[in-house]
Amino acid sequence: MKGSALPRTSLFTDEPVGELRGLASLTDPDDVTAVIDLAVIGARGDGKTQFIVHAIRAMHAHAPALDGVEQLLNRDVLKLVLDPRATRPDATPPGVVPHFTFRMRTAGLFDRLSWLGALRLARRATGIAAALVLGVALIALGALTGVRLGAEPGVIVGATGVLVVGLAALVSRRRIARTGDVEVAFWDVAGEQVYSAAAADYYHLLAHLVEARRRRAEELGRAYAFAPVLICNPIALGTADEGSPYERMRQLLPLFAALDRTAARAMIAINRWAVVDPICARGALRDEVVSVSLCGRGEPPSPACAVAREQVRANCLDAEDGREQDVRLTYLRYDTAIKTQVDVDREAATIAYAYDDGPGAFSGAAATRFLDWVVSLVRWQVPRQEVAAAPAASGSGSAPTPTKMQTVPPVAVAVAVPVPVPVPVPVPVPEPEVWARPQDLPGAR
Repeated sequence: MKGSALPRTSLFTDEPVGELRGLASLTDPDDVTAVIDLAVIGARGDGKTQFIVHAIRAMHAHAPALDGVEQLLNRDVLKLVLDPRATRPDATPPGVVPHFTFRMRTAGLFDRLSWLGALRLARRATGIAAALVLGVALIALGALTGVRLGAEPGVIVGATGVLVVGLAALVSRRRIARTGDVEVAFWDVAGEQVYSAAAADYYHLLAHLVEARRRRAEELGRAYAFAPVLICNPIALGTADEGSPYERMRQLLPLFAALDRTAARAMIAINRWAVVDPICARGALRDEVVSVSLCGRGEPPSPACAVAREQVRANCLDAEDGREQDVRLTYLRYDTAIKTQVDVDREAATIAYAYDDGPGAFSGAAATRFLDWVVSLVRWQVPRQEVAAAPAASGSGSAPTPTKMQTVPPVAVAVAVPVPVPVPVPVPVPEPEVWARPQDLPGAR
């Protein structure tokens, strides 16, 4: 540890995969509740850096105190996070897999999730599932009681259920705020290298990463998750005849998702969503090829791209969440640019896409959807309630400090209080006769 850096441990003394660099600079935290590795895969120019910036902003993430190469990598991304007009970092050179390390605080996390995501987090991370079920059951019972027995008893039962749910929510917020930070490492994986001759090296690098992280997570007793994120740029999907880098990487996505032995999960992030609906316009021929030109305001226009409507419809518009074999896929739709404007010429089959340069934030409900997905990756350790021994009835001594052996799950605990026997002399009680087999019971034969 140098200077004011947080306590961290190096996982690799050198690069374990040939000429591929990226693991020797990695350090692992000692003070977080969970670590998540996200392998962001995409072809050059598809928007991997913009996605990472969007994700950091959606998480309200902060950068931990780092040293050396990790600090330099974080600084380049932070420039874009804090100032979208900052100069973008150079493209990742072949043979290098950089990573960017950020942290997400659990305090206040419930307020940024969807109601379903918050319910799942409360159930998995704070151990209040029984209280929530009880509260909902009382509310339903109150409604039924009000219909059959009148409003007054129904209101009483329903209000009790609301009180139970409210108390459970309060306890859940306090518990999740005490769980600590979640560290997320974004790995910038050059997609064009994934399906090249160096594909095996990239796969083995991520395999070494997952195995080292998993072993250390088991040593520290914390949660760990790995998942790939594939960037889909609709404008770069091309035509059915020539295919696209996205289609090639899409076929390999289950292999990378399976590196996490606990659960195979992956996300497909569809950026440039503003052009999807115009390309897939109603009444247009599906096999028609349209010309899409991009132009950042204040910059010279880029060369036009030929895109088949059917390619965009199949890979973007009609794609839905679900399972592909044993991989759970989640789709994220957003527009990577800010202040976009789309002009369509149906007769000429051209689309002009203008935007302000510089990544903004996830558009629409994408931020909440991304947070729901990230939080769902963590296998939260359900907190245990410490039960302290009650102090003696007489005397001024304080109760002893509870130890780890005195922890029990957060459910109601019945404490047996010894009651003095009124009989002065203990009376021996004969032990009941025990039958070892059902056929030995009286009257069995």
